[in-house]
Amino acid sequence: MSVTRTLRTAALAAFLATASLAAAAPQASALGEGSISIVGGQIVEDGAAVDVTVSVSCPAGDVRAVLVDAIQGVTGSFGAAAPQVPMVTCTGSPQDVVVRLAASPYVPGISTWQPGTAYVTAWLSGGATDNDLFEEIVLA
Repeated sequence: MSVTRTLRTAALAAFLATASLAAAAPQASALGEGSISIVGGQIVEDGAAVDVTVSVSCPAGDVRAVLVDAIQGVTGSFGAAAPQVPMVTCTGSPQDVVVRLAASPYVPGISTWQPGTAYVTAWLSGGATDNDLFEEIVLA
């Protein structure tokens, strides 16, 4: 067997071994790492809604979903009409995202967001991340 043929055979064997290992390995997400933190909340529209601010950080160019939900009251019987899921285009640096949550059920003057404790859930989508939070915040 010639040296050239031996080298080609060895190179082909190495390529096939590498290809089979790559195929067997779990596939990583196309999205890079990301993080989310809850900054705070502000009552707006005379208590009919609350603006929750979260800080999001992820690689520039990624597009991520940010889910935010909130409840207020001992039993959690008062909360947002529905979780809001805005899409964010990442810049590579931390950026604040403000999400408005309407009160539900809403009865003017009765079931409105009040100053005090609220419980906020926030989540940032992303394949390689497990970014979900549940935190107590103080609404002002």
